[in-house]
Amino acid sequence: MAPSIPVLPLLDVHRAVLQLRLRGSWRSFHVADPAALAAALTNAVAPPRWEEASSTLTVRVPEAGNSAGGARIFSLSEFSRTLPNATLVG
Repeated sequence: MAPSIPVLPLLDVHRAVLQLRLRGSWRSFHVADPAALAAALTNAVAPPRWEEASSTLTVRVPEAGNSAGGARIFSLSEFSRTLPNATLVG
């Protein structure tokens, strides 16, 4: 199984779209619960990790008694059509 990779996701909560830069290109995914993902990313205790084989994003959030944090796993559905890419400003 391929190892997960740390990523810096860009999330558009209003469109329920998450974008990841993977292997030099942007890929867009639908998020079923963007508000829950936004909350998890806000409280993350480690960089989110992308699991290519299962199309999931794992976010670790604070959890009592667990110094590594508890895992919140979000299933993502990749869009088959191209969406406008995110632009980082600054």
